[in-house]
Amino acid sequence: MKEPTLYLQRALACCCLVSGGIAGCSSGQVPGDASLTISPEERVISVMENLDSEGRCRFDPNRHVDIPMVFSLRDGQGSPIGNAEISVYVNFAANTFTGYPALALYDDRNSNGVVDEDELISGVDDDIARVVTKEYAGDRMLLLRVNLSCAYRGTVFAFVDGANASAFVEIRAEQDATPPSDDGLARK
Repeated sequence: MKEPTLYLQRALACCCLVSGGIAGCSSGQVPGDASLTISPEERVISVMENLDSEGRCRFDPNRHVDIPMVFSLRDGQGSPIGNAEISVYVNFAANTFTGYPALALYDDRNSNGVVDEDELISGVDDDIARVVTKEYAGDRMLLLRVNLSCAYRGTVFAFVDGANASAFVEIRAEQDATPPSDDGLARK
């Protein structure tokens, strides 16, 4: 009778080890307590809108600013997680998307801090971009091109395994319609 009991004990121990191993695993890239951040988390820019005589936005692709966005991946103790693949995309709310590429992500592959057209990784029609964090720093910098033609709000989403983050950019219409005086300063 000792043999079946010993067999059951070993089988139970084996099941516990396997179950514990499975429960403690994610997809293998990052630990379960990992955190992902995007900096800056938000950016609000006020502009004079580029509207036609009927109040519709006149989209000008040459009216933009490029904002560095840093994606940082850390474990539960705050240590960087390098060589992890992060999925990143730009999302537009239905009431802010006009059909024009108002936001786009660029990967500054040559590290010159300037957008090159061949560095586009997440335009309006592109699939989710995938970038890898730096081996020792655990981060990755991308450039977000923000069109400044008219008011809108867009969001950047990033995720890896169970960790995710989002950041938003909002372009607000200038509310002060006071014309400048002769010296160029607005008067009220």
